[in-house]
Amino acid sequence: MRLFEGQVSYTGIKHFVLTAGIFKPSFGLESMQAQGDTVFIERSSISTITRNLAAGIARQAVQIEAHGKHYHIAIAGTAGTAGPDHDGNQRAMVFRLVGVPVSTHDLLVHVGFSGEWVFKAAQSPGQAPAVDFSDFPELNVGLTGKFLNTGKIPLKDAGAFGLEAAVAWKKLLLAGEAYEIEANKRIETGVQHLHFSGWYAQASYTLLGTPRKWKSRTAAFSSPTCQKNRTFLCDGAGVVEAAARFSEADLRSGAVNGGRQQAWSAALTWWPVDILRVTLQYENGKIQEVNNTERFQAVLSMMQIKF
Repeated sequence: MRLFEGQVSYTGIKHFVLTAGIFKPSFGLESMQAQGDTVFIERSSISTITRNLAAGIARQAVQIEAHGKHYHIAIAGTAGTAGPDHDGNQRAMVFRLVGVPVSTHDLLVHVGFSGEWVFKAAQSPGQAPAVDFSDFPELNVGLTGKFLNTGKIPLKDAGAFGLEAAVAWKKLLLAGEAYEIEANKRIETGVQHLHFSGWYAQASYTLLGTPRKWKSRTAAFSSPTCQKNRTFLCDGAGVVEAAARFSEADLRSGAVNGGRQQAWSAALTWWPVDILRVTLQYENGKIQEVNNTERFQAVLSMMQIKF
């Protein structure tokens, strides 16, 4: 058994929310989009790698946040993830600052900065505190191997910091994030500094329907919706969105070689009704390892019911 989410929130002070329990702390634009609202089937690798360090789903945390029509501010203290085989003795801080300097009927500009710092890494009995940075190639469909993978790194401490930006103009949404990961590895002679990085940029366009809307509580964008009161197939055709993305994650630093991944993705998503999503996605990428370069192509499909 594993508790995915369980929290208690206090909303008695206007614009403020105090939350404690097992939940997803506010960190990063793509991370804060619900799985049913993401533009692609899977988040970019750099978003997944950084959020899994001290934020992400099923995280033991306490958080205070303030949000309104033009801002979102959150700071959290986090531990490990919940459930069997998950070590809860990690200790970290996570924060996110987001502003919306422009918000009109046709144009919205979103800018933000997120950060996290693990000052006590998880430690299994009889082992040194350690963290691994890894991800599937943005298509977690039952693969057993993570091609991007640093393996377990004995750490003194580590953190990630990133910038996020988005521009929503009519039915077009442009978004991107860039992250730097800093890690201090324990070695026999002291500490070795490691540096990893990654970024992504994407564009999505609502072909049919009302485009994505910004939500202050999560400082992220919702799925497109029907232009009118929804009936079956949204008055005949449903909601349709097309999207493209390029992403990069580089986990090579010093003696650690976790690989460098670059991937192009294109997706077409259809919502015949508001709770049903059907996505067809193509991905083309490569992963550079020590003495080898792996190239891959994939076609993915997903049908999702959200309620």
